[in-house]
Amino acid sequence: MKRYFAVFITIYAAVLLYMMFYASGREPSEIAYFQHKPFLTIQNFFTNNEIKNLDFIVNIFGNIFLFSPFGWLGLCIKKFNRFLPITIFFLISISLIESAQFLSGRGVADVDDVFLNTFGMLLGFTLFKYATWKNIANIKFHFDLLEKGKTLSSVS
Repeated sequence: MKRYFAVFITIYAAVLLYMMFYASGREPSEIAYFQHKPFLTIQNFFTNNEIKNLDFIVNIFGNIFLFSPFGWLGLCIKKFNRFLPITIFFLISISLIESAQFLSGRGVADVDDVFLNTFGMLLGFTLFKYATWKNIANIKFHFDLLEKGKTLSSVS
């Protein structure tokens, strides 16, 4: 399980990075924009009647749900089984990515994206902890093997 998730999350992260820097016709721009006022972008979706529902869904829900798989990093990295280490790691990582968007001119560096992406990761982390607590898909068995330094193939 750990190995499959590690491959999945690596490919998933690469696709997300591609989308954040190159998809949707993103070209480098001379004009870099940094939106640093918390909740301004989110507020605009609720107060501006000109924004289409699809924009709302893509921006708000996309930024949340696309980053929820990162809450499951505890499957690969033991110290990310705890709230504080994974949250700090994720906040630093997503802030660096948003900064790179600003510096490269390939997108807007938006503090609301940091909040929404982190909320998505925390949602995934909560689901991960719930799945572990309820032992969904026998997840505790995999963690016991991880604790002992074994793999599923070495048990058979």
